[in-house]
Amino acid sequence: MLKRFTETIGGQLCLAMASAMLMFAVDTTPLQAGPGHSGDEGHSHDAPAAASAQSPRVIATSETFQLVGILKGGRITLYLDRDADNSPVTDATITVTSGDTSLVAEKQADGTYTVASDKLTRQGENDLQFEIKAGDQFDLLGGILAVPATAHGSPVVSAGYFALLRGGSSTALLGAAALVAALFAGALVGSLFAKRLPVVVLAVAAALPFALAGTEARAGPGHSGDEGHTHGPEAQAGASDLPRRLPDGSVFMPKPTQRLLEVRTRLVQPESAWRTLRLAGRVIANPNGSAIVQSTVEGRIAPVNGKFPQIGQIVKAGEVLAHVQPVLAAIDRSDVEQAAGDLDQQIALAQNKLEQFRKFAATFPAERIKTAEIELQNLRQRRGALNQRQTGREELIAPIDGVIMSSQAQIGQVVSSKDVLFNIVQPKSLWVEALAYDNVDIGTLGTAEAKAHDHAGASLKLIGANPALAQHATVLRFDVAGEAHHFRLGRNVSVLVEIGEPITGIILPRSAVIQAPNGQYVVFRHAEPERFEPKPVKFVEIDSTRAMLTAGVEPGEKIAVEAATLINQIR
Repeated sequence: MLKRFTETIGGQLCLAMASAMLMFAVDTTPLQAGPGHSGDEGHSHDAPAAASAQSPRVIATSETFQLVGILKGGRITLYLDRDADNSPVTDATITVTSGDTSLVAEKQADGTYTVASDKLTRQGENDLQFEIKAGDQFDLLGGILAVPATAHGSPVVSAGYFALLRGGSSTALLGAAALVAALFAGALVGSLFAKRLPVVVLAVAAALPFALAGTEARAGPGHSGDEGHTHGPEAQAGASDLPRRLPDGSVFMPKPTQRLLEVRTRLVQPESAWRTLRLAGRVIANPNGSAIVQSTVEGRIAPVNGKFPQIGQIVKAGEVLAHVQPVLAAIDRSDVEQAAGDLDQQIALAQNKLEQFRKFAATFPAERIKTAEIELQNLRQRRGALNQRQTGREELIAPIDGVIMSSQAQIGQVVSSKDVLFNIVQPKSLWVEALAYDNVDIGTLGTAEAKAHDHAGASLKLIGANPALAQHATVLRFDVAGEAHHFRLGRNVSVLVEIGEPITGIILPRSAVIQAPNGQYVVFRHAEPERFEPKPVKFVEIDSTRAMLTAGVEPGEKIAVEAATLINQIR
């Protein structure tokens, strides 16, 4: 019993010691150092590694130009913009000089310039000079292109004890000796309690090659294994060529993105402007430049030359537009027929009397014969007018030059004397009627302008105001000065009327003032060629398209006036 017990205990102890050493030896999985643990003699790396690296850049500015060069793939791409408004300069000649090397940049179809030379992109700081000729403008700019050393991207390898022994590492030698001694000690102790030495020796022999085999381990992010010092652009926290919001709240926007979004800036200066009142208006016809055509009799309308004038047709004053054939009622027709019969009888009697007078001219005096002739002529004229009323027609004539705006005539239509058959308007003579719901002092109104959302505005001249309210509003009427072909009758427009005294301040497009995520209204100052800084502002709206800044911006600053909303969306 004691022997079996000692053999069992000894075997288990031997196997346990061998298994523990085996697990220690064969842990050959790749190891990755955690953040802040590079084993680099106390150098900490708390900053996270960058997801992507920012390309090396050279920046040069003057009062005329902004130049940004981006190095990628051994080639420098140059972006040349005007400093005042950030508009691209695509027709310039750029000569790049470094030391005794001078190259002319090649123009590209996208408006950029490229230059490639190993002498311009050496590791370290490259002092570059740029000679720019754009039309009659000439400028000489300078900048430094800092090219970092090649990043250490090779893995940190643990080659195993055999490789370390070949390398002569004292730590590896001591470790290997200790491991072998421990294995044999475990085997010896086990053999004292059980007759399992061959098994233990075989286990040790099987574990030893795995323990001494080479394994590979890579350093974790920020741990290059070179005494704790990172190299190259990878060490920049968060640096990349993508637009991003910087820790101070400003926005990094690379030049390629600015070109895509068409970002434009302006050097702001104080200006004077009037406060404007915005009114809802509608285009109406000028009463002096429009006309209606009506018939004076009731009858059947008939076209001229087989067709009526249609809308959009140009007509001249005095032109016949249609005919109206009078139509008499039954009672009126009976009266006309009776009158016609009476006149025919009177004409016959008058004619017979005149013939008798002429037959006996020697008996009757000449004056009596003349009177009979006049009576006969008068009766015939009355009969002719009656015939015209029965069979005649009325001509409908255009009273002014203009364009047919509406036509209500159809073949066979019977019209009355008050029906409007044609409406003629002069397109160049229009008015705008606007409603002012606030109390408006007509004497304080200045110039006015009518705007449609998809067309340019038209100048207006105030004609007058209705002293009575209509729908609780004051009706103002304006004359459209000049030509406004895009304004059609009945179109709704916005009327902007200057009111009060002029005010002075920095005027920007209303779209340049945007609301930041914290609720403040800001504008973006172009602080650097690729950086925009938000500046909180106070402002008042001048009209629907402009705003005047009352605080937050100083004269002479460059403010983004186009694509400011897109800049604000960058996070």
